[in-house]
Amino acid sequence: MNTLGWKDILRPIRDGLRDRFPPPDNGPTPEERRKQRLLDSLKGFTYFDYFDQIEQWTAEASDPLQRANTPLLPRAQHTEDAQGKANVLLCHDFSGNYHDYESSQGIGVDEENYCCEYLQFVSTFIYFSHKLACVPPPSWTNTLHRNGVKVLGTFIVEPGTKEIERILNNSTIASPRGSRLHFPIASKLARIAHYYGFDGWLINIEKPFPKDSWDTYLLLCFLKQLKSDLGSKSRVVWYDAITVDNRIDYQNGLTDQNLSFAQEAGAILTNYCWKEDDALNGKLLAEKSQLQLQDLYFGIDVWAQNKNKTGNPRVTYPEKGGGGTNTGVAVAKLAEIGLSAGIFAPAWTFEHFPKHSRAVERSMWDGELLPDDLDCSCEKGQPHQTLRYLQYPITHFAHEYPAGSEYFFYTDFSRSFANHRRELNEIYDGKNMHSQLGAQSLLPHLLGPAMLEKRVGSGTNILYGELLHEPSRLAVWAKSMTPDTEPGQRAYEKSLCLFKLDMPADGSLQATATFRCCWSSPELHVGFYLKLGNKINYTPLWNTRGETKTLDFPVERVDGSDEASNDRLHELGIFLKGSRIGELTLLVEVIEVTIAPVTRPNQPYCIENIRTEARGEGDRLHWRLAWEYHEIVKNGRESAIQSVQIPGYPYSDITGPFAYFMLEFNGCCVGRAYALEFVLCNALVEQMKSDTGTKVRAVGVHFDGKRCESRTVILKI
Repeated sequence: MNTLGWKDILRPIRDGLRDRFPPPDNGPTPEERRKQRLLDSLKGFTYFDYFDQIEQWTAEASDPLQRANTPLLPRAQHTEDAQGKANVLLCHDFSGNYHDYESSQGIGVDEENYCCEYLQFVSTFIYFSHKLACVPPPSWTNTLHRNGVKVLGTFIVEPGTKEIERILNNSTIASPRGSRLHFPIASKLARIAHYYGFDGWLINIEKPFPKDSWDTYLLLCFLKQLKSDLGSKSRVVWYDAITVDNRIDYQNGLTDQNLSFAQEAGAILTNYCWKEDDALNGKLLAEKSQLQLQDLYFGIDVWAQNKNKTGNPRVTYPEKGGGGTNTGVAVAKLAEIGLSAGIFAPAWTFEHFPKHSRAVERSMWDGELLPDDLDCSCEKGQPHQTLRYLQYPITHFAHEYPAGSEYFFYTDFSRSFANHRRELNEIYDGKNMHSQLGAQSLLPHLLGPAMLEKRVGSGTNILYGELLHEPSRLAVWAKSMTPDTEPGQRAYEKSLCLFKLDMPADGSLQATATFRCCWSSPELHVGFYLKLGNKINYTPLWNTRGETKTLDFPVERVDGSDEASNDRLHELGIFLKGSRIGELTLLVEVIEVTIAPVTRPNQPYCIENIRTEARGEGDRLHWRLAWEYHEIVKNGRESAIQSVQIPGYPYSDITGPFAYFMLEFNGCCVGRAYALEFVLCNALVEQMKSDTGTKVRAVGVHFDGKRCESRTVILKI
C-alpha cells in the first residue's frame, strides 16, 4: 500500500497557500541562524537570511572554501543541431538545498544523490533555496563551469520576508554622464556574484511592496543597475510573480504585466501553469518587443505529475499528466514554438523515487523504460507510467551544446560520486562511497544497452559505454545481438559517439588520449574516430593488452578534402571493425582525453610551504592544511604568482593554472581541494598527532590533467 511522504504532503499545501498568507516565523532564532551560517561556511556554503547581512557583507569576511575557482568555459557557437530544439534552464529546488553532499570537500555517503549528468543539454542552472539570497555552492559552480553551463543564485522575496522596501533604497550619484540612481542591494548582489565566481541572479519577488515605497520605475532601475554591475557575460533572469501594478499575479507567460521587467533583466522565467496559447502569445509579444526568444523560458513543474489527496492539484503543460516523466512533452512543445524551457525541480527523480532515482532520471531524459517494480507515494497508483514518456525524452528536444570550448577540451570521466579504497573509510565516516560534486568532468551522453539493442538495425554488434570509478574511466563494451549464421567471417563496423564538438580542424589542435586496451581477438580493430564535416578520420589503437598507453593524434582535415565544412571537428568517438563478437566483451578503457593547441607554453610551477593552521574558535575550532604555488622563471628562481594565461586554456583567478590540488597523506589521496586550503577531518588530525607525524604531499592538477607535484613533507600537530 502506498503511503504519503511528508514532502509530498507539504508541497501542495505550500503551493496552495504561498500567495495568501505569510508563513508564521517558527523557524530558528536569528542567533541560531547566525551560528548555522558560520558552521555552513566550513562546508563552502554562502547564503543571506536578512538584508542587513547583504549590506554588511565584505569579501574579507568570507572563507576561501566558499569561492568557486573554475572559470566558465566558453561554449562554441555551433548551431547546426540547434534548429527545432529548446534551450533548457534548470531551477534546482531540492528540499531547501545546501545538503552536506554538496560541500566543497565532499563527505562519505551511503548512496548517490542528485547531480545532473546531462549538462550538455543545459544552458543555465539556477540554484534555488528559501533564503533571501542564496549563493550556489562552489562544488556546483565548479562542475557547471567546467561543462560550460552558466550558474545563477536566487534572490527571493517571500510572503514572510521583512523590510522588502530596502530593495528600492537608493541614492543619487554624480557621473560624467550626469546623475544616476545607485541601489546598494544591487551593488552588493553583483559584487557577491563576482567574488564567489557565479554568473548572475534569478530575481523572484513574491510579495507586494508597501504602497508608500512602491515605484515601478525604481524596480526597473534596480534591475538595470544589477545587470550593468554584473557585466555583459553574466545574466539576470526575472521570475514571473510580481506585476507592474505591484500585485502577485502569475501571468504564466509574457504579458504587458511583466514585459518591462523581462526587458530590463534580459530574460524571464514564467510560472508553470501555461497553455499553448500562452506560449504563442508570449512569442508574439517578445518578437514585437525585441526580446530574444531564447531568453523567454516557460516554466515546467516536474512535481505536477504527482497525484495526492491533499491541497490544490499542481498543473503544468500538458494539463493532463504534465511534468514528471512527461516533462519532455512540454520541452517538445516549446521547441516546436521556438521558445526555451525552464524545468523546476529536476531532482524530483531523487526526492520522489529514492529506490529508483537513476532509472527514473534516465526515463525522463532519455526515454528508457521505467522499472517494473517502480513504487512511489502517489495515492492513485502510478501516474508516471504514461503512454507518452517513451516518445518525449528531454534530450530529443533540448539543444545539445558542443562539449568543451572552441580550442580546449578535457575529460577524465569523473562522476560526482565514487567509491574509494578501504583504508580511506575512516576519513569518510566509515562509508564506502564519497561525494565529489565539484569533480564531475565532461561526461558522454551514454544510452543504456537496452536502448542500443533496439537500434542495432542491420548490424550485429553493439557498442555501449559505462562510467567506472576508482580510478575514474570510461569502459567501452561490445556484444553481438544476432546469431552468426553466415559461413564466412563477415566484417562489421560500429561506432559509439562520445562527444559532440565544434573545434577547428586546421592542424592547430592535437588530441591526446590515455587508454588501456582489453580485447584479445586479433580480428578486431578498435580506435578513436574524429568526424570532420562529412568525413571521418580513424586512429587505430595498438593492442598491448592491460598496459596503459597515451596516444597523440592530429586534428586536421582528411587528406584530399577541400570542403569548408571539413575544417571543423564535430564529433569524437570509438569505432569497432571486425567480425561477430559473440558474448559481452570489454574492448577498451579510456582514462582521459585532451584536445588542445599543438603549440603552447610549458611554464613550470612549484608547490611549497605546505603547513597546518588552526582556525576558528569554540565549536568551529579546526585544523587546515595550507600551501602556496609559484611560477619558476628561466633563471631557476621562483617568482610571485603571475596571471600567465595560455590562449585556449582555462585559468583561475584563485588557483592559477591548476584545476584542483590532490592531497596525499602517507601515500593515500585523501581528497581534492579547489582552494589553497583544506579542512582536516578528525581522522587526519589524529594521524598527524602521532610521534612520527604524517608524510604529506600536494599535487597540483592542471586544467588539462597535467600534474605538478610538491616535495613530500612530514607534518605534526
